[in-house]
Amino acid sequence: MDRKEFLKRSVGACCGAGLLPLTDPVLGHEKATAPPVSDCNHRVTQGQKVIRRLVSELDNNVDQAVREKIMQNCGRACFEGAHGKRPAEAPKAEDAARFLDGMRKYLGEDGVKQVGTQMVVYFKYTANPRGLKVADGYCLCPILEDAPKDISPTYCLCSVGYVREIFERRLGKTVNVELTESVLRGGKGCNFKVSFEA
Repeated sequence: MDRKEFLKRSVGACCGAGLLPLTDPVLGHEKATAPPVSDCNHRVTQGQKVIRRLVSELDNNVDQAVREKIMQNCGRACFEGAHGKRPAEAPKAEDAARFLDGMRKYLGEDGVKQVGTQMVVYFKYTANPRGLKVADGYCLCPILEDAPKDISPTYCLCSVGYVREIFERRLGKTVNVELTESVLRGGKGCNFKVSFEA
């Protein structure tokens, strides 16, 4: 889904509210009945500014543990928005094994290792379905993919929650996810260390 389509879907409900005839209670005259929908780039730019301000406020006013929890919960919610709620029943052992086999094919044999009683997966994002590549400096978040790289590194904790939801949903167990590198933090990749009991 490209950025314009993403924005149309995500802000459509809000825009619908603007179709009602409204009177400005302060100025006393009717407001415009529908917001313009042609300038999606403007909306993306404004959305990026809001995210930058929001994350800055989290950094300045919320302690680290709470900040991490909020951002990771946002990542989980993002995954749910794209893939639906987590099923009530845990995945079968063979489905979890099939998922790890898929990870080995995607990441290579060095991408999935057993270290003592722990399995460790060195997960990474490389590209999105539209062909944007992390190696070319793109963040794969559809809102920030071409944003200036001055957004707080706290924002990347959203991806930690997203990756955690991928693995916990497919494995049926608690995992630990550590962000080891990201484009928005000045890196050349978006890489994660995922560990869990074997």
